[in-house]
Amino acid sequence: MTTLAVDAEARDLAGAEHLVHRLDEVLGAAQPDDAYVISTHVVRKPTARLVAVLDWPGGPAVEELTALLADRLPDAYVTTDSPAIAEAAARTAGRLARYPGRTRIETVTTVAAVEADSIVDAVQGLAGIDLEPGDTLDLTGFARPVWREGRCVLLVQRAVSGLVPFEMRHQIPCCSDH
Repeated sequence: MTTLAVDAEARDLAGAEHLVHRLDEVLGAAQPDDAYVISTHVVRKPTARLVAVLDWPGGPAVEELTALLADRLPDAYVTTDSPAIAEAAARTAGRLARYPGRTRIETVTTVAAVEADSIVDAVQGLAGIDLEPGDTLDLTGFARPVWREGRCVLLVQRAVSGLVPFEMRHQIPCCSDH
């Protein structure tokens, strides 16, 4: 397993998503959907930011991948020693931006299909929403599960269109209406 943390000083989720896309470009678009997992983690010291953790079973050697990333992402700091790596390894925190099955579930699908066709262990409804295996989810183009207590969990909420991911692609900033 090749595991690295990549820190490009991302200050928000948009910055973290940009870093993930940059990593995809470096790692090669030809990689299969299941090749690697990229999770993003909050790191608070010395300043608060989001760091990407790359887990790549059967990937290139750490030294080779570190050299590639240093060459192609010169503004990023690459390390094998980060609190974010420990969180990812323990599956206690972090949001998954790349993971096995992601492209199969980022569509209109069901709870059962998400759990069967991806790394997601459970789909959980927020605000007391009880879910059935056949419940329809609209995950079109964007599903970001989280690591929680050793499991991969996709949080969903009710919207006008039905059940959607808790984290939406386009966030509305808090207090944006005043």
